[in-house]
This record gives sequence, C-alpha cells and structure tokens, in this order.
Amino acid sequence: MKKYILIIATVLLCNSLYSQTKSYKRGVAYGYHSKNDMENFSPHISWWYNWHYLPDAAIRPTYRNYNVDFTPMAWNATGIGGVKNWAERDSTVRYILGFNEPNFKEQANMTPSQAAKVWPAFQKIAEENDLKIVGPAVNYCGECVSEGGTTYYNPFDYLDDFFASCDTCQVDFIGLHWYGSGNSIVGYVNDAKKYNKPIWMTEFASWDYSNPVNNVKEQMKYLAGTVNFLERDPDVYRYSWFIGRTAGGIDAAPYIDLYGEDGMLTELGQLYMDIPVYDPEMKFEIPGRIESEEYFLMSGLFCEPTGDKDGFLNVGWTDIGDWAEYKINVVRSGLYNLTLRIAGTSTGRIDVLVDNKLVKTIETPGTGGWQNWTDVLDEINLEAGEHLLKWRVRKAGFNINWISFSNTTSSTDFEVLESTVYPNPVINGILNIEINRDISGGEYKCILYDSFGKKVFSEKVKLNASLFQLNINKAGKITPGIYYLSIEGENCGINKLIVIQ
Repeated sequence: MKKYILIIATVLLCNSLYSQTKSYKRGVAYGYHSKNDMENFSPHISWWYNWHYLPDAAIRPTYRNYNVDFTPMAWNATGIGGVKNWAERDSTVRYILGFNEPNFKEQANMTPSQAAKVWPAFQKIAEENDLKIVGPAVNYCGECVSEGGTTYYNPFDYLDDFFASCDTCQVDFIGLHWYGSGNSIVGYVNDAKKYNKPIWMTEFASWDYSNPVNNVKEQMKYLAGTVNFLERDPDVYRYSWFIGRTAGGIDAAPYIDLYGEDGMLTELGQLYMDIPVYDPEMKFEIPGRIESEEYFLMSGLFCEPTGDKDGFLNVGWTDIGDWAEYKINVVRSGLYNLTLRIAGTSTGRIDVLVDNKLVKTIETPGTGGWQNWTDVLDEINLEAGEHLLKWRVRKAGFNINWISFSNTTSSTDFEVLESTVYPNPVINGILNIEINRDISGGEYKCILYDSFGKKVFSEKVKLNASLFQLNINKAGKITPGIYYLSIEGENCGINKLIVIQ
C-alpha cells in the first residue's frame, strides 16, 4: 500500500470552482434532519434514508418540496407493514429498502431462509405500488447468523444462499455497506458485480479498527477517493455516506459527521458535496485541460485530494495495467503540445492511446514524493473530431493531477486547410498533396509520424503552388503501416491519416 502525503490547503475549494448539477446518486444515511438541513443541503443530495419507514419527524410535512427522495426501510420483518402503509400514503416513494445487515446478530438478525420467507410480503408492496426494491444490505461481520452449517461472515455467502432460497424474488439492486479503509471499497464493489444487478451502497465511511483514520483530514482523504469512485462507476446506482451527525461531533473518532450546526456543513460535508458529478456524455475540448479524476471509465485507480498548487483531486494507486479513459473533442487536426502533471517516488511509464490505438509512450521521472509535482512535456498528433483518449500504466510509480493539450503555434487564428492527399494507400513513396486554396509563398514543415507518435520523416518545403509532392522514402524506405502526416505553415496547416504499403 502506497503512503500518500496529504496537503490540506488545496482541499477546501470554493463551490464556484466546481459548479455542477446535482448528482442523482449522492445521498445521506441519517434520521434527524432539520428544516434548515434539508433546505440547505437539498441542492447537493438526491436521496436519504433513516433505517425506518417514516421520514424524519421535523421534515415529514415539507420534505417533498426539496426534490430529495425518501427511501423507506423495513429494518427487519417487523417493518414490512410500516413500509406498506407509508408507500400507499406517499406517492413520491419510488424505492424501498430491504433488511439492515441481516447477517449480523446485533442488527436485523435473519438467516437467508428467514429473509427469503418474508420477502414475498415485502415484494408485494413493490408490485402494488410500482416500486423498485433494494435487496438485503449486507457487510462482513464478526458476530454473525448461522444456518445449515454456514456462519455468514462473508456477505456474498449470505446473498448466495438468500437468492438460492428466493430464486423468484424481486431484487432490483444489491444493497451493500462498507467501512474498510484505503481503496478497499473498489474490490468489494467489483465482487458484488457477480450478481449482474446495479449496486446501491447504503452506508460507507472509513471505520476500520485495524487501520483507523486518526483525524478529520484522513477521513477527508478517504471520502474524496471513495465518493469519486462510486460516482463514476456505472454499476453503482446510488450511495449514501454514514452519517449526518454523531453525538460526539466532527472532532470525535471516527470523524464522520457531514453536518455541523443546524443547516451547516462540516469541512468533511463540504468536500462530500463538492466531488464532481459524473456526466457520461461529457467531452473535454482539445486544446484544453483534462482533470484526471473526471474520467469516463477507469480500471484499478483511485483518487485523493491533491497537494499540487492547483487542481482538486489527483489519480493515484497506479499499478501495471491500470487505465483511465476520457471523451475528447479535438477542435482541429494537428500536432499538440502534451503536458502531464506528475508526482511519484520512482520512474514510471505511460501508454497514451487514441480510440484504443497506441500513439505515444511517455517516461515519467521520480519526483521525490507522491505530492512533489512536475510537468512532463511531449507532443501528440490528434485528428479533429470526437475520440476516446486513454492512458495506461506500463510501469507504476506516479500520480497524475491533470493532462493538458495546447497548440504548438502561439496563434489563436490557426486555419485548418482543406486538402487532398493521394495516392492513399501510398505504394512507391511519392505523395501528392493538393491544398484547396491559392498558395503564394511560405514555408511549410512536413512531418510523418508512425502510430506510436515517432517522427519517421521530416522536410521543410517552400510552396508557390497549391499542388506539390513529397518523396517520403528519400531517407530510406518506410515500413508499411498507418501514419499521420502533419503539414504546418504560419497559422495554417493540414493533418491526414495515410496508409503506406
């Protein structure tokens, strides 16, 4: 496990820097909201539950005004009748929650067969009111129920036997709780995907006695990475932090309070609301900057508050084969300056892929620490239009804060010239380029890049006509394959994909 150094100064960013629409996923597990709480926090959360079938008493008459779903729960079998009564009374209810940690003796305390036996009555509520059901909310436990020779320490053993006893039961979402530390939630969620159902994480926080957080700042680090992961995993339907307030307050272990005084957020709560909302259709415009944590999809990575001079979160926990993808929209074809903001304890290596084709491999330096940041500079050819950009870890040892693409020319009036390049495929090394406008002098730099971004041909030409030729085999025959041709003059140019046979 890598040890990260957290520099707190950059964590608390003004809300205006991260203006966002409300996350449909984000919620709170808490049962004592005040009117001020709901009014002030409703722009940031979409749902809550309180382990009961009735909404919190103080907001019961008014909560429907705030576009925040209340999700009633049958804590155990005795709560089924209460859920039925409230669901029939409140037409805004859309989901109901099944039993609370039934594999724990000190919680719902129900064996898989006991839960399966009463589930049809719970399911009937959903059928009669057109509702979706979140299944039994499980977790790893110590004092656990037993049945048929199995003690259900493992939540998935419990769910396996529940589904075996209840194979025709309606369960629309897998309910999970998690209190592990570090990035342990990633493996837990991935294990739950075996049921091929969306996941609803109804409780989570770092409350690990074997690896406890020691202060609010450590809990903030955990929250940032965990929430960003849950927000962006397409298999996670909703999630809720545990808890709104505790009796001990924010300065008491395990430092989990989102709410402070009436209607006020704690430092931790503000961070919870500030995590960027996932929009799977978002595209980063190039030239421009990509924030590493705002990936479209990823595998194996995790985030934390960055200690860099700017940015919100950085991506870390890199291992060989990990990757992150981003949707991009390239304004114009051409060669771009590429900057990666890197920190790490040793040298690393990154593959850069566009539309799943390798275009560049970049070596990263050791910077002397996980939060000692530096710029790594390179160049990359990009075709105009929408693409999927991926970076993939070839050698671990680094964090990434952001990736920036800028024009190689300083002019803001760069013109993409209409042109024709033939023959394509190229057979004998002679390439004809016809630019579809009058040319009267000017020097143009012609560069050919292979699919790895390596320069294989370069020539400067002075043009007085719109049609000219290049002999790309002048310095030696070029290996057959796919190449990018970049031709740039003063504030104008072309970029073409060509095939050499």
